[in-house]
Amino acid sequence: MGIIHFAGLGKSPGAITAGLSYLKNEVGDSPEYGKIVEGVVIFTSPEIVKGSEKAYPSVDNEYMSRTVRKRWTNGLENSFEIVSEFLFREFGDVNFYVCEVDVNDFSKCFETVAKALLKFHPPGKVGKHIWANLTGGTNVLNAVLMQVAYFSGFIPILYYTFVANLKEDGKFLKPFSRNENEFDFRKIYVFKTIFDKRYQYILEELESNRGKWLTSSELLNRLKGKYPALFENVDIVSFQRDFLNTMAGVERKGSRTEGQEDLNSLNKDGEKILEIIRSPLFKVLTRQNDYSLEEIEELTKDLRIKKIELGR
Repeated sequence: MGIIHFAGLGKSPGAITAGLSYLKNEVGDSPEYGKIVEGVVIFTSPEIVKGSEKAYPSVDNEYMSRTVRKRWTNGLENSFEIVSEFLFREFGDVNFYVCEVDVNDFSKCFETVAKALLKFHPPGKVGKHIWANLTGGTNVLNAVLMQVAYFSGFIPILYYTFVANLKEDGKFLKPFSRNENEFDFRKIYVFKTIFDKRYQYILEELESNRGKWLTSSELLNRLKGKYPALFENVDIVSFQRDFLNTMAGVERKGSRTEGQEDLNSLNKDGEKILEIIRSPLFKVLTRQNDYSLEEIEELTKDLRIKKIELGR
């Protein structure tokens, strides 16, 4: 038993290796978690794996020092290979996986990360401890890691490494300073988000009235009739202010200022949101339905994940 680390990888290998090195040296294995690094799952582009996108210069420095004596990175320009070699040298028998994905496509990243999470931590089983590193990779991929963590509650800790001077110190594969103004390891604690079904019901009511406009009062009255327990204490002012005016997926006709036309309909964003909300993957993550292990295996069977043999 141990911790599986999810992480995005771009051109900077140190974005992954520095955090793992810190955990190895400052935290170590424990009775609670087992191995501090049992496995690493990388989400990255095919270009990074193949090396057609060259890595930034990297050096294997001594721990908490800018001194460099190991020169094995000389000539290496593939960040994926650098991370792989580092894991072999530092951890030996760690399990290493890669998921290739379009790291700039939110939907594809969400599907890949969610399925990987369910592979290592399927609901109904003990599963693995999973932490996620937000240091490397694209903003899109890291937004997905955060969203999946909060939806599922299966990733209790997000973390990142802070490097003040990336131009000078971003090359180091290990932490290079105990000065927190230069380098720091920082955690973000995750608390599971409970999905508010009222957002879904609002969009679905607008969907059922497709092609027509509904006033806010008419929409609220319909929702009170169908879902009294959820909407009975919602007044028209808070309904407009806290839901309709701030929700993605709702098209408002005219100005939202007081006294202007008040009509609502479903827009294209709303259609996409409903598609996501209704998907089995979303329902599993948010624990809205109980799925058997066989159903989860079927749901994740097309996950493109490859185990990498280290030291070869």
